[in-house]
Amino acid sequence: MDPNSIVEEIKRRFECEVELHSRSCGRKKMERHNVFARIKREDFRKFIDFLFEIQDYPHFSVISATDLGNSVELLYHFTVGYGEMGGEVVVTAAVNLPKEDLRIETITDRIPGALISEREIHEMVGVEFTGLKDTRHFFLDENWPEGKYPWRRDDTFPEEMLNRLYETWRSGKGGDGDE
Repeated sequence: MDPNSIVEEIKRRFECEVELHSRSCGRKKMERHNVFARIKREDFRKFIDFLFEIQDYPHFSVISATDLGNSVELLYHFTVGYGEMGGEVVVTAAVNLPKEDLRIETITDRIPGALISEREIHEMVGVEFTGLKDTRHFFLDENWPEGKYPWRRDDTFPEEMLNRLYETWRSGKGGDGDE
């Protein structure tokens, strides 16, 4: 499916903002296409199913998360047409979750490789992936305090674990090599 058709089909099926960005890259000036769609949480699983209609197994890259203050935005990065010379289209689905309800369905039943990304976002930001069977810590120590999230901008990070490097450097107690 070509990039314009993908955009039109997203507009037809989902009530969302969608943009197409194309640019020439490399020596051969090959066109690269990026579709960016802001999907409602309640449409998210239907959107994943839509990607599977385009390609039997859309290529999943990663989930990234940004703390926006009152909400967390998840960006799911995919490529459809993966492996087709000149036919690859990057598709990013953005889903905004309010902090008072940080939950979304897991996609590991469709894309098992999303397990590591979901576990990472779960422990670093506090998003609950409904249906995710393995929620053990993957990156943080197993003794990490519950309800404390290193990638959040609010006050969830444990005070006793904050890096005091700058304060140490300013006081002349190390960090600059002049001890």
